[in-house]
Amino acid sequence: MRTRGPKRLVAAVLAATAVLLGGTACATAPAPPVGVVQQPLPEVAADPALVALLPPGLAGGTLRVAVPGVARPATGPEEELGSALAARLGLRALPDGISATALPRALVGARHDVGILPVPVPEAPLGGTVLPWLAARTAIVTPPGNPDRVEPTTLCGHRIGVVAGSAQHATVTEENLHCADNRRPEIAIVPVGGAEDATRRLLADQLEAFVADAPAAGHAVVLGKGKLAMPSAPYGEGTAGMIVDNRAVPAVRAALASLIADGTYAAILDRWLLGDLAVDGAAVRP
Repeated sequence: MRTRGPKRLVAAVLAATAVLLGGTACATAPAPPVGVVQQPLPEVAADPALVALLPPGLAGGTLRVAVPGVARPATGPEEELGSALAARLGLRALPDGISATALPRALVGARHDVGILPVPVPEAPLGGTVLPWLAARTAIVTPPGNPDRVEPTTLCGHRIGVVAGSAQHATVTEENLHCADNRRPEIAIVPVGGAEDATRRLLADQLEAFVADAPAAGHAVVLGKGKLAMPSAPYGEGTAGMIVDNRAVPAVRAALASLIADGTYAAILDRWLLGDLAVDGAAVRP
């Protein structure tokens, strides 16, 4: 009977030690990535003065907005900006995700009222006007820490995802020619359908990096939920264009200026890591 007390004491000490060790292990385990915390979208109310600028065919109806991507429904900064423009004008937004090659022709056949592009528009389409909405930049998306050391000048030999038909698809293809000329390993160029497709491939280790316009890159980082990042600042020059049917230009221009003035525009850009690429309200006003 006397020997059972110490045994019980040893057992209790061992149990307590196990609990302590378990607690220590939990305390030192790395926390899961939390990703980008997106703030809620601000409420956007219609402005009667701006609604009055709408052409008769649009008043009280739907604003058809072409945005990048092939996802249904369309998502991302362009879709959110298009929805905010529609709300300010008392309209219902109808976003339509279309390919990079089709976006510049968004107004053809009167299929859309507005097309929001992530790249500069060299020339306004027939029947349309180009409004500035964002600094046009290219960005690189990789896993955190950029383990494969992919930089704008070191694409050779890497598996690089690009949105099919995009400006980055063309520039990376051109860069690949320089790789061959300099006897360096070729770039494995992987065309993808958009930010959603690129995110899936990056997380599945099918790509080493995604080279895209800044909105698509920010979109991918948000979708990555802490498992993707932009290791370096976006690069390039120019201003991304929003093409607008001439009949709707006065209303859309005024609505965009209004969203910039009240902070809605900045809030949308911040949600997709684009805050540093905002245009000044003076650039939008006529």
